[in-house]
Amino acid sequence: MDRLRTLPAILADAAAAGSGITFVDRGDERHRTYAEMLSAAQRVAAALRAAGLRRGDLAALVLSDAEEFLTTLFGASIAGIVPALVYPPLTTVDLPQYLDATGRVLRSAAARAVITDATLAPGFATLRATCPTLDIVLSRGDLDAEPAHDLGSASLDDIALVQFTSGSTSAPKGVTLTHRNVSANIAAVNGPHGLRTAHDDVAVSWLPLYHDMGLVGMCLGALHAGCPIVLMPPQTFVKRPAEWLRAITKYRGTISFSPTFGYELCVRRVKDRDLESLDLSSWRVAGCGAEPIHAPTLFGFADKFASVGFRAGSLLASYGLAEHVVAATMAPLGRGPRLETVADEDLVGCGRALPGHEVRIVDEAGEPVADGEVGEIVLAGPSVMLGYYRQDVLTAETIRDGWLHTGDLGCLSDGDLYVCGRAKDVIIANGRKFHPQDVEWALEDVEGVRRGHVVAFGVPEAGRADRIVVLIEAKGSASADRLTPAIRGRISDLFGIFVDEVVLAPAGTITRTTSGKVQRARAKARFLETENCELGTQN
Repeated sequence: MDRLRTLPAILADAAAAGSGITFVDRGDERHRTYAEMLSAAQRVAAALRAAGLRRGDLAALVLSDAEEFLTTLFGASIAGIVPALVYPPLTTVDLPQYLDATGRVLRSAAARAVITDATLAPGFATLRATCPTLDIVLSRGDLDAEPAHDLGSASLDDIALVQFTSGSTSAPKGVTLTHRNVSANIAAVNGPHGLRTAHDDVAVSWLPLYHDMGLVGMCLGALHAGCPIVLMPPQTFVKRPAEWLRAITKYRGTISFSPTFGYELCVRRVKDRDLESLDLSSWRVAGCGAEPIHAPTLFGFADKFASVGFRAGSLLASYGLAEHVVAATMAPLGRGPRLETVADEDLVGCGRALPGHEVRIVDEAGEPVADGEVGEIVLAGPSVMLGYYRQDVLTAETIRDGWLHTGDLGCLSDGDLYVCGRAKDVIIANGRKFHPQDVEWALEDVEGVRRGHVVAFGVPEAGRADRIVVLIEAKGSASADRLTPAIRGRISDLFGIFVDEVVLAPAGTITRTTSGKVQRARAKARFLETENCELGTQN
């Protein structure tokens, strides 16, 4: 394994080696060398200290611009300040609601400061009244001072960052990672048994930097290897997914990751006429993770873009989570998707544990199960987080005897990990367990259903099987009278179970996390709160 380095050391080494980051958006681009990024980060570090922040203080970073985010992150790290990653609002329409939710995060984390965009700073200043420890609200544009030489240096066991999880299944929690955690994970991912990242690779990403796959998996990983990075805003990709592929074409990208839904967007929304301008032959690692991997989507992507040089063998499945920095297992390079039927489901193999790390499948008693049996995925090794920030009880529940209990279901077959879903999301019907992702995927091509806007869940009821609910956002004028029998028929045919309720919800009801995961728990909670009321039409 490569030597472990702190974040400031990784940036300093990259600055000495050359290369840099290109920020692109709708045809505009600006290039910053790593040396320029280091100089800017040093000025930010001095400005943070001048503003009154000291080593060990926690500062929330709420920044929408990628360059400002990165220089502030590294500046805080150089100054010994703990950067907490908090997602910025996508719009200011619901700003009061956003500030209320973010205020709860700041209070629980005892944040000393917020560093944010100039437009958001006044709103965060109002939170001082309800956040006792929040002394300082800084606009990123004001952070510029002459570099200081007495800032000290970070150690591998200092906190590198706190990432607040996006809350797809629960309230946000502060995942606390040390420099040792982050560096160990990156070294394993980049190494000879991982991506084999080299100086001549080019990383291209649209993923948000306040999330583990975007920040660590793509950006810090490339910095660690000293190779160039191309970054575009997530909003640009969502509006025009072809821009991602154009960037890979223009900059000859070799490594780029996305959740399944990113590949799905390309399959559905990249037009045939767009193919003429694409050349994806340089793309050697097309990584997929962060949510259950939908095999038909990957195969569909490979088929659609084969004519412009994309190779199916470039697709690389992985499994990970923020509590393990980012990656935990990774399929071998060049293998392409491997399918195996597990409990009557075709699942994609996510490879073996990273070097120096371990993965096990355990039963409800915490005992390892036999090869091929489904149980909870637990992980051990140097990438396991320090814990949840200021949440000792939750940390003790999650990390037991050095093993991280993920809450995810999976099985091992010949060393490969196959991920089934989340334990808490399981639907129980007819004495069998079903994963909601499978139900949702089965309905996405039903006429009248908006793809990606389907949520399935079970409502436990005493003395009987779960009440199965499917909540959808319909296309156009599709009616409940027509959709309900179609949905019930599809699920009955495929799974042999009856959908108790089909709910047509208003547009915007089914939301996603900052990393693109459907917020099933939020949709379920809203259904339970408003059941038989105004949520939508039920049958």
